[in-house]
Formats: sequence, structure tokens, C-alpha cells
Amino acid sequence: MPNRIAAVIIIALFSLCVVSAAYSLPPRAVARFKHADKNKDGVVDATEKKMEKKERAKVNTPWEARADKNKNGVVEPAEAKAWKARRIGWKHAKAKVNTPIEQKYDKNGDGWLEPAEAREMLKDKHILIATHGQAKVDTPLEAEYDKNKDGVIDKSEAEALKEDLE
Repeated sequence: MPNRIAAVIIIALFSLCVVSAAYSLPPRAVARFKHADKNKDGVVDATEKKMEKKERAKVNTPWEARADKNKNGVVEPAEAKAWKARRIGWKHAKAKVNTPIEQKYDKNGDGWLEPAEAREMLKDKHILIATHGQAKVDTPLEAEYDKNKDGVIDKSEAEALKEDLE
């Protein structure tokens, strides 16, 4: 009898963990999952993963449209690499507001970061890095400056940010 009670408790705790993990997924991850699940069976299989990968390669944003130099509607790996090397897309095109932090800088509330709004956000991030030596990556725009993809922009990585702000 005590073993049965322990088993019920373990199952209940496991269920609670699974449910809480499902509700803790970032909204973008949940949206991406729903988009990738083409047959709506609740599972993203290998075929759906391949389709999602191809879909992500398509031109979906103004930045990607500028990166697509051969205008074939797909950002090729070489084009993406060249665009990332430039790191100045925010100076020439609007960026969709994806996070609460970006929303804070969207002064006109249109759902897009204008170049001036993006500049203000990045200037504040650079001040934070200069003061504390590093700062967590909070937005996709900031992630472009995180060369080692560790989720933190340190002083050496912030040099590129500083150059782009000048």
C-alpha cells in the first residue's frame, strides 16, 4: 500500500512538471511549434522539421529582403553570412517588435522598431555593457552582436556594437 501511494505521488509530481514546462515555453516557441506541425497531430516529425527549415530560409522580413541579393526569395547561407557580417540591418530597415524590451522602445507603438528606435535600444545596451562589463542578450537584434552565441554580449563583442552606433 505505501508503495502504491508513493507511485501515485511520483506520477502526480511528474504530471505537474510536464504541465508547468508546457506553460513555460516562450510564446514564440509555441507559435513556431504550431506553425511547424503541418498535419496538426501535436508532433513535429522529421518531414515537418525539414519543411520548417526551408520556410525559415524564405524571405520573411525587410532585413531578409535586403539580404537576398539574388532576389530568389530565399536567403542563401552565403547571403545570410554576408548580412550578419554587416550587422547594420537595423540602420536601414524596420525590425518587428518581438519582445517586451523592444516594445518599450517602440515609441510610436506601430509594432516595428524604426532605425532611430533600434539605435536608442542598442545605445542603452552599450551603456549597460560599458558599466557592468557585459549584458544578457534580450532581443534578436542584440543576438546579432553575440558572436560566440553564449547569450551574453561582453566588452569585446560590444566593440562591433559601438562601431555600428557611430
